[in-house]
Amino acid sequence: MKKLVIVDGSGFLFRAWFAFPPMINAQGNNQNVLYGFTRMILKLIDETSADYFIIARDSPVKTKRHELYPDYKGTRPKIDDDFKQQIPQVHKLIEELGIATYQAPGYEADDIIFSFVREYQKKSDLTLEVVSSDKDLKQLLQANVVITDAAKNETTTLLTFQQEWGFSPEHIVDYLALIGDSADNIKGVAGIGPKGAMTLVQTYGSIENIYDHLGDLSPKLAEKLSDGKEDAFFSKKLIELMQVPQIQGTDLETWQSSKNIEQREQILLNQYGFSSLQKLLESLKKKYAMPQQLGLF
Repeated sequence: MKKLVIVDGSGFLFRAWFAFPPMINAQGNNQNVLYGFTRMILKLIDETSADYFIIARDSPVKTKRHELYPDYKGTRPKIDDDFKQQIPQVHKLIEELGIATYQAPGYEADDIIFSFVREYQKKSDLTLEVVSSDKDLKQLLQANVVITDAAKNETTTLLTFQQEWGFSPEHIVDYLALIGDSADNIKGVAGIGPKGAMTLVQTYGSIENIYDHLGDLSPKLAEKLSDGKEDAFFSKKLIELMQVPQIQGTDLETWQSSKNIEQREQILLNQYGFSSLQKLLESLKKKYAMPQQLGLF
């Protein structure tokens, strides 16, 4: 059984920014994101033994959700210039290391992850691991698809999700549409909190079915839902993941994980001076020397 790992690159960029202290090189430039991102990605490749590996990147321009809702993510604080300046450097280095990335104008990293999972999920000889902390991606959970939150070192399977949430993964979109998402400036329904939303989704499933059964609810709850109906359906539209057309029909072999450790050593140790990555590179070299251990899930 082979394994495809798809990473939310944007999430890893922010993790590197906050997790690693400033690292000033000889030219006086901070490299904490460059170093931290690379270290975390190599560690993930080492730990997952991925046969195929893709880093999903956010659109470089406004997304299709911004076309629907100009204030989408409008409440987020301005990105630090020091952080912003390192992003192109990260992409350049990852490309030099032979690690596949994917970016599509107008689409977010989550849409790219969604599209790749939908493209390859039916392959009988493949398991998929999505690495992201975004709750909306949990809708992708299946018998052969797991979601890992690398920051918490937690992996969610179809079974553990159902045990924790009490409904099918595809309805996480309905749950989020009810409670909203302050990080993305998505309203949800005023007065509906996580506990109430969970009960509604456990009982009725989709937003559509909840609104078909307003008469079964208490007058107070029904009134909140009725007043917030437009917000509920619009929130769901914003939260629903989009298919990236260009991903349809792509060849899985395109995303084969590079095993050229010598090249990576030359780049990371000699060109960039990241000597503390040597131990991690040696671990990868040993793993690649034992092909029988690759592809485990």
